[in-house]
Amino acid sequence: MFVVFVIDVVQDGSIIAWCYNIIVDFRLSELFVTIAIFLSYILKVSVFEKGYNTIQKFAVIIYGIFTCIYVLFIYENGNTILDIIAFLIVFIYMVMVYAPFLQRALQAYRGLPEFSQAFLSLAIMSISFMLIFLNFAIDRVLIFLGSPGFTLFYFLAWIFVIVGIFGAYYGYIRPKSSEE
Repeated sequence: MFVVFVIDVVQDGSIIAWCYNIIVDFRLSELFVTIAIFLSYILKVSVFEKGYNTIQKFAVIIYGIFTCIYVLFIYENGNTILDIIAFLIVFIYMVMVYAPFLQRALQAYRGLPEFSQAFLSLAIMSISFMLIFLNFAIDRVLIFLGSPGFTLFYFLAWIFVIVGIFGAYYGYIRPKSSEE
């Protein structure tokens, strides 16, 4: 016979419940991804551009701030519609940064044959990263429509994470390590 004591210190409406829920429902992850997207934008400009486009820079900053505010504060536990919107907002932010990144990587792939593998890997990374949150959003839409969850799109999102990590490795890290 087992005796189990359950201590429930998380009360609805408390700050602890809010912190717990933003961790469990991907919201904290979405915040960190938003920050990473902004850092990717800085990297894109430093690698592929001669300087910042003022309009694009402010659009990326303002949309990034909006995304951070939405994923942290526009939240209701169990509200799938708000989750879908959060995934789509992060997806749009990714497209804002990674679509031009993809375009520049493909141009560099064609123009610099000695680094073609690295730039192709960066292009694959860009596509993969954009598809992660699109697949999560599709998964949430299917949950909203009655699916029990963990659909094919959920697992595709995680496959794109792995592909994107390998793309980043072969595009950033490996070329630098082979120079030394």
